[in-house]
Amino acid sequence: MKKIIAALLALLVLGASRGYAGEDKIGEAGFMFLKIPVGARETSMGLNGLTSTTGAAALYWNPANVSAAEGVSVAFSYLNYFAGINSNYFAIAAPIGEVGTFSASLNYLSYGDIEITTVDQPQGTGSSYSPYDMALTFGYSKQITDRVSGGLGVKFLYSKIAEVNASGVAFDFGFTYNTQYRGLKLGFTAVNIGLQSRYQGDGLTVQEVLDTDLGNQVVFWKIGTEPFELPASVNFGLSFDMYRTEQNSVTGVVEENVNNLQANRTNFGVEYGFKDMFFLRGGYSSSFQKNVDFTAGGNGGGYSFGAGVQYKITEKSRVTLDYGYLDMGIFDATHRFSVNIGF
Repeated sequence: MKKIIAALLALLVLGASRGYAGEDKIGEAGFMFLKIPVGARETSMGLNGLTSTTGAAALYWNPANVSAAEGVSVAFSYLNYFAGINSNYFAIAAPIGEVGTFSASLNYLSYGDIEITTVDQPQGTGSSYSPYDMALTFGYSKQITDRVSGGLGVKFLYSKIAEVNASGVAFDFGFTYNTQYRGLKLGFTAVNIGLQSRYQGDGLTVQEVLDTDLGNQVVFWKIGTEPFELPASVNFGLSFDMYRTEQNSVTGVVEENVNNLQANRTNFGVEYGFKDMFFLRGGYSSSFQKNVDFTAGGNGGGYSFGAGVQYKITEKSRVTLDYGYLDMGIFDATHRFSVNIGF
């Protein structure tokens, strides 16, 4: 067991060093709303949910952990992002006997109303449009052995900006290994794996009147768009019981996130629980310790904290309310609220 822990810790250190060594990676990707974390609990613990989140809420973080819930579970998360952007996330999961656990989620990001301007009316036309991003995910997970669980998620992606839109398909894979020693769990995921996509639609068609020898001629031409990558990443980490009695518990979490087109990040978090009813949380993510060119050092932020309360209706039914605060450095701080129901 000590060898397993030592090997994982070495892997985390190696991943972190690779992240800082490769911070000059700069690129462009689409569907970046997929990188906005959902869940107040996970946010308050430094954007960690790879091994500590179970049930319907786990479909976003690690589909393997959806099967950890004993019955049907429902999760809802709301985020009032900066610049009037709102994020809503809903998920539901249900076990089907020995077959496994099936789940589905809807991740919807609204950018609010934006006023339409034109060359002739640069101050606005009086009309507006409402861009949004959406991901509909279907998942399957199963407890493979008493210690290992695996899961798969299939995402159908859609983005709309006025009369232009893009669509795509992405896949998530995840595994979790429960050592059954002091609550130590090891997790791995590869998320947002898919082909390139591009924007298209009537909004890319331009009408122009040309003055020719034959008089004015109306011509149409189409603006070409470049394909973009999905924001794929590989994540690995662990959670463990730092301290546990009948009334008090302290859980620690560590996670390394390796991105394809962004600077990598390392997350740390801790959760204190009292009687499995009241919770206090804190964490840190290196995501916001980057300058605009993704080099180290600069904008501050990355600290998070939050709290939660869990009420047991019956022995198997419970409702959990969570709040999470995240300091986003040069951006405004964000507040997340989540509700999780298991029955």
